[in-house]
Formats: sequence, structure tokens, C-alpha cells
Amino acid sequence: RVHAWAAVGWEFKSPLTFYDIASNNNSKMTQKDYIKQILEPVVLPWINKGQQFILEEDGDSGYGPSKSNIVQAWKQKHNLQHYFNCHSSPDLSPIENRWQPPKQYVKKFPHWDEQDTRELAIEGWDKVTQKFINTRVLSMPQRLKDVIAKEGQLTGY
Repeated sequence: RVHAWAAVGWEFKSPLTFYDIASNNNSKMTQKDYIKQILEPVVLPWINKGQQFILEEDGDSGYGPSKSNIVQAWKQKHNLQHYFNCHSSPDLSPIENRWQPPKQYVKKFPHWDEQDTRELAIEGWDKVTQKFINTRVLSMPQRLKDVIAKEGQLTGY
């Protein structure tokens, strides 16, 4: 199974970052893996360059949603502004419903191994345009209003 991480924002789209997960019972990224494979090699250079951003994360346990753990300590040490959003909530995240097109793109091909999957995932991710991402970012205020109006129910985003 291939796992990938990416970030988007106004006029920003990161490349896909592939990561491995430790053999554990829940098949999720551990906090140590998140630091070692995402925060240190990908996010820290953005911080060091002085890029202004707030990292939105879902509540996955690897991202360290509790108040006291190694991920939170890393974020505090590096002054990383962040917040947790609802897991798998396309209404509240400009990136969440963007994973489907790359996944569907990969599924169009009948036979593939891990390397093929990575290459196809990159091709699918490359098809997500910055214009589309910017449109999603601009839609966030209205999405929030719609979620409030629907009392937390799905809104169609």
C-alpha cells in the first residue's frame, strides 16, 4: 500500500511526499514517523525559509492531536502554527476532496506495482491545478457558513 502526504494553500501546492508506516495494529502513521518523514524533511524547510502558513491537519493520531506528545513538542519548538480539522470532512478542508481524483486516476490502470502506483499518483496529483486549489481556498468562508446553516450536516462540497 502506498501512502502520500501533500499540502495546498493560496498559490501553493506541495509535491506529493510518500511515506512508510511502521508495522502496527492500526496501519496508521506513528508520531515518530510523522516527525521523521513529514515535519522534518518537508515542513521544517518552509519554516526555515520564513514562509507564512498555518498547517491544517485532520485528527489522525500520528499528527499528535492530544496536547502533550512528541509531535506537539516538535511544533512548539519550531513555532509551527497549526490547527486540527475534522477528519475526512470535505466541507471543512480545501484538500480533503482532492484526494479522490488522483486515487481514481491510479485505478484506471489494470496492473501496477508500488513504483507504478507512486508514478501514477504523481501524475494524478499533477492534474490538480493551482487555479482549482485557489478556487477551493476562496470557497472556505462560504463552506463554513453552509456547514453552520446545515447544523453540521454535509453541504455538498
